[in-house]
Amino acid sequence: MRTFESSIIIFSVMLCWASAYVFIKGLPENLSSFGYLALMNGMASLIMVLCFFSRLKQLNRYNVLRGGVLGLLMLLVLLFEKAGIERLAPSAASVLASLGIVVVPFFVLVFYRRFPTRQQMAAIILILAGILVTNGVSPDDFPLVGSVFMLCECIAMSLYTVVANKFCQNSDPVLLAVTQLVLMAAVAFVAWFFENPRMFLDLEFTRSFLSSLFMLAIFSKAFAYIMLMYGQKYADPINVVVIFALEPVVTLFMSICIPKAMGGVEESFTLQALLGAILVVLGAIVSGLNFGAIRSRFRGHREATG
Repeated sequence: MRTFESSIIIFSVMLCWASAYVFIKGLPENLSSFGYLALMNGMASLIMVLCFFSRLKQLNRYNVLRGGVLGLLMLLVLLFEKAGIERLAPSAASVLASLGIVVVPFFVLVFYRRFPTRQQMAAIILILAGILVTNGVSPDDFPLVGSVFMLCECIAMSLYTVVANKFCQNSDPVLLAVTQLVLMAAVAFVAWFFENPRMFLDLEFTRSFLSSLFMLAIFSKAFAYIMLMYGQKYADPINVVVIFALEPVVTLFMSICIPKAMGGVEESFTLQALLGAILVVLGAIVSGLNFGAIRSRFRGHREATG
């Protein structure tokens, strides 16, 4: 698989996660975070097991161990993110979560002994500038406790990105995805039971609830995790985090384009937000372009035309 193809796969995962908020609108208000994770991961696990039952016979302790490590890292990401978002303004939380664009290259250096290329460094600078311009935060927007939680989320997600890339090199992506989802579902169900022993009994399973839950399980979990594992197998971890840096831009445009009746929200599209989005997109473009091939093609065209 070529770099461009793996980038398309990672971009599709980012789209699934960015659009998840549309379906979250259909979930009941009394569904807790643990209940949401338990039901969504549980349904996604069931779908994955039914679809890949014959393939699960290839499971061994190495696949289970690696999938378990990735599942625990993702659980840490979700728990830290929940705690941070509860204590910070959305703009401040977004800025701290986006610092993965800096943390991932550090982990790449630790695991692979490889520095980012000049092209990747330029992309990182552009994306960070775009994120800061878009959110327009000040030092007063970062209280200590909330900031620590979001920084922990950023570190855990960055570590997940690099570790997943390393594990996917010699493991079956489907088996890694299945074991992650099963582990997260099991832990979430246990936490949900301790939080509310009645669990399902307090929920009203309406058509809207079930359809939203099914769409979230299919796209933001089952499809997204399989594609993420396949994409991670062939993509550079730094390019992965660059693609995911586009999520706020995609979310911004979706919030404007999707009607409120279909789950969209009212957002003011300011010049500052537009400028920040342009910088982020430029950073992603700079990271993805093959400047060496462009120079060679331009040189060949110039020589051919005299």
